[in-house]
Amino acid sequence: MQAAPRFKRRVKLGLTLLFLAGCVIGWVGPSHSRPLPASTPPTVEDTLRFLEHSTWGAWGLDGGFFWRAHNAGFEQFLEEQFNAPMSSYPTLPLYPQTRPEDCTGTCQRDNYTMYLLQNRFFTNALYGEDQLRQRVAFALHQILVVSAAEIRLPSWMAPYLQILDRNAFGNYRQLLYEITLNPAMGNYLDMAGNTRTNPNENYAREILQLFSIGLYRLNPDGTPQLDEFGRQIPTFDQDIINAFSRVFTGWNRAAAPAPGVPNYINPMVPNQNQHDVGPKTLLRGVTLPPNQSAAKDLNDALDNIFMDPNVGPFIGKQLIQHLVTSNPSPDYVRRVTAAFDDNGQGVRGDLKAVVRAILLDPEALADRPTPPTPSSEGHLKHPVVFMLNLLRTFYPRSADGSGLSDGYLNPQATAMGMNVFSPPSVFSYFSPFTGVPGTNLRGPEFGVLNTSTALARANFVNTMVNSRIPVSANAPSGTSLDFSGFLWFAQSPELLADGLNTWMMAGRMSPAMRADVIAAVAAVPAGPDLEVRRIRAAAYLIATSAQYQVER
Repeated sequence: MQAAPRFKRRVKLGLTLLFLAGCVIGWVGPSHSRPLPASTPPTVEDTLRFLEHSTWGAWGLDGGFFWRAHNAGFEQFLEEQFNAPMSSYPTLPLYPQTRPEDCTGTCQRDNYTMYLLQNRFFTNALYGEDQLRQRVAFALHQILVVSAAEIRLPSWMAPYLQILDRNAFGNYRQLLYEITLNPAMGNYLDMAGNTRTNPNENYAREILQLFSIGLYRLNPDGTPQLDEFGRQIPTFDQDIINAFSRVFTGWNRAAAPAPGVPNYINPMVPNQNQHDVGPKTLLRGVTLPPNQSAAKDLNDALDNIFMDPNVGPFIGKQLIQHLVTSNPSPDYVRRVTAAFDDNGQGVRGDLKAVVRAILLDPEALADRPTPPTPSSEGHLKHPVVFMLNLLRTFYPRSADGSGLSDGYLNPQATAMGMNVFSPPSVFSYFSPFTGVPGTNLRGPEFGVLNTSTALARANFVNTMVNSRIPVSANAPSGTSLDFSGFLWFAQSPELLADGLNTWMMAGRMSPAMRADVIAAVAAVPAGPDLEVRRIRAAAYLIATSAQYQVER
């Protein structure tokens, strides 16, 4: 008797997945967006779209982020964000690699899982002033990957996260240096303990393939360079990987603070006796001379990588994809590459200049057409962005509404396919090369969208909009939403639909969807708390829709 309802639910979920893909597939075609004229002040919707790219979401109707960006201007807002104090992560006490038998319960949870760091991530994102730094650092985490799948202790992971936060607006060359010598990275990609008699190529391969230049030579606009036969040109071969693997020999963790307690806080240190001192031919024929120290070889090799023309378009395009759109035009990539190559003062690799170029580009500031106007712009919100956008719209509070959320939200993100700080591979939570099903468009976030995770998204919305995350052993405060700031809009179905269209969707709601929301709100029966019940009904319909989940 239950087979038919289950079948209907599966069909509905399947249609939901197709519709999500359709939000990109159905809009493929020439872009009709137009950049804002420099002399035109931003509308409310313009500002909210800008905040979608530069924060984890605008904070409700009276959020300071919105008014600062709207009144001071986007450039001034970015300067404030560049100078905002870091939220970041605490340096946690190191624990033995093997868990002591008496470390159980809370001790095990806090010191041998990512629980504390994950909660800190979400509370930073919900309440931190350094919203842009957090967005950029999380994007860099998805490029320069270290995973708790292997780096199991939070005290091992925290210094890596601190590096990303500290360098989010710094220079990419310095970021590469600090990441290369980070013990968590050394463990994850096997540079720690790499010896001259048995060099390991893992880090050598991934710093080239994923962290800097990619597999094929690129033009400044991100399009592939082709040889005389029309074939893509590889950036490196096995000989170059072998040479870099020899560069990275002779490094290991610094002295342990206690027996059985490896040092994951201090950068790795060289052991010259284990360093290969032979000559090494690197990218584009550059050869390191023999008999150099491990430190000299390392810095020369990082310079060789950093100066490669591929770094700007390869890294710049990925940052665009994480912050703005999965399918930037070649002109957009070219402009960001130019900012990477020269920040205007002759400095290469200035991430502050790169982020500014990404967020203030005409394509990022374009007045987006209302669906279903054809467009290939935007991207599917990955689970963390999806969750935080919803929560920050409606004043996230503790379960009883008296305080702040404790940030215990990672179980919901995991159900949607994104276990924070535990990406399944060095290619991150999803590959940057994933496509939108049935198209030739890039759609990296679709890599974690399936029937199960689509249902988890709807369940999360239902929990937050119609209930709450209750207090529990792992959630000492819980999490709920506060709809009081939107009560004025709930006076009428039309006013509520338009208000939530602005504050949840930055004005992108289609006429058909608006009509559906109005009808659903009008159908809410009269009675106590009518306004709140109307808001819940509208917010649920909007947040579970494809038009909301595909950010454009």
